[in-house]
Amino acid sequence: MTTDTGSDRSPLSPQQAILREIETPALVVDFAALTRNIDKMAAEAKKRGLALRPHAKTHKSVDIARLQHNAGAIGIACATVAEAEMLASAGIGGLLLTAPQVGASKASRIARINREHGITVVVDHARQIEMLAAALRPGERKLAVAIDVDIGHLRTGITDTAEGLRLAQMIANDERLTFAGVQGFAGHAQHVHAPLERKHAAAEAAGVLRDFTEALAANDLPPRLVSGSGTGTYLQDSAGPYNELQVGSYVFMDSDYAQVLDEAGAVPAFETSLFVLATVVSVNRSGQVTVDAGTKALATNGPPPANMIGLPRGAKYRFAGDEHGVISIPEGHPAPKLGDRVLIVTTHCDPTVNLHAAYHVVDRNEVHKWRIGARYGDA
Repeated sequence: MTTDTGSDRSPLSPQQAILREIETPALVVDFAALTRNIDKMAAEAKKRGLALRPHAKTHKSVDIARLQHNAGAIGIACATVAEAEMLASAGIGGLLLTAPQVGASKASRIARINREHGITVVVDHARQIEMLAAALRPGERKLAVAIDVDIGHLRTGITDTAEGLRLAQMIANDERLTFAGVQGFAGHAQHVHAPLERKHAAAEAAGVLRDFTEALAANDLPPRLVSGSGTGTYLQDSAGPYNELQVGSYVFMDSDYAQVLDEAGAVPAFETSLFVLATVVSVNRSGQVTVDAGTKALATNGPPPANMIGLPRGAKYRFAGDEHGVISIPEGHPAPKLGDRVLIVTTHCDPTVNLHAAYHVVDRNEVHKWRIGARYGDA
């Protein structure tokens, strides 16, 4: 059968003996592609004089965070307190908690991380500052706090310069805290497929952040940290005002990012390294087969898988329930047999990872199992 490796460029074959030993559905990582992606982004950041603090929300893995750190990352960004706790306990430093947190319990957990390891957190409201400060013990390490700025994503962040200045001054005036700087994430720009439209959206977002950093500097509160960006806009954002990148999905890529072209109209520079391995479990209908990977194995908040290794070009996947997916086979091509394996490029990599407990990492002729931690419901 002719197989389609498409834009994923992976040398993995779903029928190779080492993969046939894995029970499906399973999350599979091409180790060689993963490390090439990590090294490439580290080199891109270094070339542009930017710090790299990649996001753990994509992979939720101590092993991958350590690879990123060893490649030159100054630290790791985290979306949840649980992710920060997991990485801190593994000795990974330079942590930045990128989502504002609310509640005494979370403030207490943040204070413990800061006490034992150090961490920077973001806020967008005075009450968050008060809760964090109240959780700190007298005389202990100061907590670094940055202002989260809404730069067009319409999710979190301050929306008024005067209020942002007030929050920054509030942090600076509290002896328990240190004003660290600002964060702005243009999530709305990351997945714009057309390069010129994405460039425009990123420039508008950067302009909002730049205006706020200039206002801070004019009020004797120059931000040390200007953090943000993402896999879709890291090239555009390299022009500033960011001084560090929070890129995440570049380690894996997925069906949506495969459609985000660069400014020359070429496919993304990063390779697909993450797949869901599935088994053909039913072949009774002409022109289609059923695999054992459905909504419990693949996130549904992304485009259907664009590439599947082990199937002819033009094969199409659709969800068929919790446990199953149906793959249509283009006319004129033989269908896979019962028991054959298929490697499916993920829909949206981050939430797909959250559905699994471990990675099966394929490195040449060996498979290593890496734990996925801090999943929703785990902590």
